[in-house]
Amino acid sequence: MRIIAGGLEHETNSFSNIAADVETVNRIMKVGEAYIRSCTGVRCMMGGFIDECRELGIQLLAASHVNITPCDATRQDAFEMYRDLFVEQCWTAHCEAPLDAIALNIHGAAIAEGYPDVEAELLRALRARFGREMPIGMVLDLHGNITPEMLELSEVIVGYKEYPHTDTYEAARLVIRLLHEQLTQGTQFHQALVQLPWHLPPACGVTLSGPACDVKNFMAELVKTEPGLRDASFFHGFPYADFEQSGVSVVTVAETKETAERAAHRIAEYAWSRRRDFAVPIYSAEKAMDLAEQAELPVVINESSDNPGGGGPGDGTHLLREMLKRDLPGSAYGFILDPEVVQQAIAAGVGSRIDCLLGGKTDDLHGEPVALKDAYVKTISDGTYINQNPMGYGGRRNMGATVLLQVGNVSIVVGTVRQQTLDDGPFRIVGIDWQEMRILALKSAQHFKGWWTGRAKTIIPCESPGIQSADLTVFDFKHVNTSYFPLGDPEWK
Repeated sequence: MRIIAGGLEHETNSFSNIAADVETVNRIMKVGEAYIRSCTGVRCMMGGFIDECRELGIQLLAASHVNITPCDATRQDAFEMYRDLFVEQCWTAHCEAPLDAIALNIHGAAIAEGYPDVEAELLRALRARFGREMPIGMVLDLHGNITPEMLELSEVIVGYKEYPHTDTYEAARLVIRLLHEQLTQGTQFHQALVQLPWHLPPACGVTLSGPACDVKNFMAELVKTEPGLRDASFFHGFPYADFEQSGVSVVTVAETKETAERAAHRIAEYAWSRRRDFAVPIYSAEKAMDLAEQAELPVVINESSDNPGGGGPGDGTHLLREMLKRDLPGSAYGFILDPEVVQQAIAAGVGSRIDCLLGGKTDDLHGEPVALKDAYVKTISDGTYINQNPMGYGGRRNMGATVLLQVGNVSIVVGTVRQQTLDDGPFRIVGIDWQEMRILALKSAQHFKGWWTGRAKTIIPCESPGIQSADLTVFDFKHVNTSYFPLGDPEWK
């Protein structure tokens, strides 16, 4: 049995002024055996495909895979290039020896210029070449905006259940098992979709506790007790993808259509009944620092509104400016994006002192550059480390050239590759022992909690101005349905 895997992962934030072009897609693309090698032994989607195929005796092939750091819509020519390349790679493999199935590891909230539903467009292209008989299974991010066409053009859709996304590996293994069962036992799976008039910001959706955890547990119990129900996914959606079908949804996979539809509506009804419980406090940088000064140490402040993992530029300065103003002993910021300052510090060398304008170079919303005077260049690093977060554990992360600047009592990690902080890696690579710090700041919405929960004594969310704010009223939506909860208060039955 032969299965080929790959796909394009992109969580589109329509309010970003960064976009992925052809050069970006080509630079980050992984193909074939190189892709398999990079994911072997890693707790990621492809790692799950690899291990499940090995266990079931399936030959796994890899087409191309692109994981775009969240930003604005992918350029049309870049997406079309990737789409055509991916389909041709799958077809070439099929001509060499027939494929039995295609497994897609994609996101669910991707937009490209001219293609508001990237996932459905990729499926359409595959169907145009392979027909409707080729089984296609998809692993989708919990933040996917799910559309009816995605279900119509696929056999099985499995979403992550956890946020932080610590179960991508398990979701991928389940997709392979279901495809294998269909191919070997003839099981025909039925899917159901319920779309809810609800927008759920990522800052409100952590599944470690609270209402999102309750919905997750409700689903798990239903899958365990409902005969024929094979999987259920509660998709939070991604409201910053300005798309008319953005929103919360439920997808089920079952052995009969009736079971799938009944379970999807039960889950949707329960989740909808809890919608008002999905709320988080919104703290400014000043308020977050006030709380940190009174909290049990060590404290982690997460600046979720400038989360690069949701499209933020990563060079926002609101929280950093407040930390520098207070100059509290044992303060560390890890990290802010600024390639120019990194190169300036490298040129000056360790032990030197520099004056610079740090951050605030992408737009005005996330804060103006911070003028640093006599900043001490303490460490220079190549920015590479092995991820310790359960989400993608064992994978290599690369912040690019990275420096540690010391300004008074505040240690500032400055990197050159836009990404969110998942664990202590950005601190560790420049010589900071987080356990010796009192206040640590980072840019992430929830994923950091996969590692920091249980280590930090206090976690404080910071909602400074940014394009991943939990306050959806600040966004000028063009396509998103603004009658949806919490922007409106619609009825749903």
